Amino acid sequence: TTAIARTITDSSVVLNNDGSRVQVPLEYIAALDAYVVHYYLFGERFGAIVDTGSPFLTCPSTCSTWSYKYKWGCYHPERTFDSGFSNTIEGFDNNQGKVVWRKAGFSFDEDLQPQQNLTFGVFGPDLLDGPGGVFFGLIKDTDKWIRPSFLGQTGYKSFCVDLRDNSTLTLSKQAMILDDDYIPLTRDLNRRYKAPVVHYIAKAAGFIVNGLPLKLDDRTPTYVIFDTGLSGMAVSDELYQGRNLQARKNREKSVWGEVRVSFQTKAGDEVELSARKPITTPLGQDTPWTKFKGNLIVLGLAFLDGTSMSIDIDDNKLQLKK
Repeated sequence: TTAIARTITDSSVVLNNDGSRVQVPLEYIAALDAYVVHYYLFGERFGAIVDTGSPFLTCPSTCSTWSYKYKWGCYHPERTFDSGFSNTIEGFDNNQGKVVWRKAGFSFDEDLQPQQNLTFGVFGPDLLDGPGGVFFGLIKDTDKWIRPSFLGQTGYKSFCVDLRDNSTLTLSKQAMILDDDYIPLTRDLNRRYKAPVVHYIAKAAGFIVNGLPLKLDDRTPTYVIFDTGLSGMAVSDELYQGRNLQARKNREKSVWGEVRVSFQTKAGDEVELSARKPITTPLGQDTPWTKFKGNLIVLGLAFLDGTSMSIDIDDNKLQLKK
């Protein structure tokens, strides 16, 4: 059903009649170079970076209004209860720190949506002090030993991060992509190379930097991860070093001046994402998929801003619209 129950003007959260689809506004925060979604845990309003590269619902362990780039919200442990999960050490944005796993009532809008008790991670100072912040993870499928994902707990099967004029996040319990104009996703890094979570990954049809195409080889595929929690681009070490050598040899003014990445859709068309001078970092050796021998590219907001990205998770489909 697509009928709208009602719209709260204060937050503009839109919920359909049977609760199977919800649309939430996103806010661009320049200090973070990220889009933030707002939600309620134990009656407290929080903000977190919309992140298609991680699985968890999270909140900060602090209540500081000035020491971080953004006021994430106030944690009140006395309003939460035991999740049954022990603490873990998690890594975000090359940062590592302790995460405490608690449970509390969650909703996007307290007046509109009934609360659902969800397991969430509480970030300590080690994770808050770094370049990232608090994340709202949209990876659904993980290995069994990983803590529960937000989407795994809520039953949403599809989502759309629309970063065009009025930025929104839509979550749906039904498929959202109804034609062949989609990019097929692969689960290779999880199934064959033991990555603990199922990232949203597609095989690149082309990768061009400063007009120079990367030679793509089917035996060593070039995989692209779509990650709204990253501002620029990250690439595997070999690709990073090789590109630096190529740029020096050609005396190029900028190593990553203009980057264009293309994909083939199921319908046989080509779709391209591009960015000018994206901040580019090497992925480093400390990745969960070190056995993977191909090129790995993580595309962030520099490529996705101004685009609508829909993903049907169970059907392994991704659709981009300008």
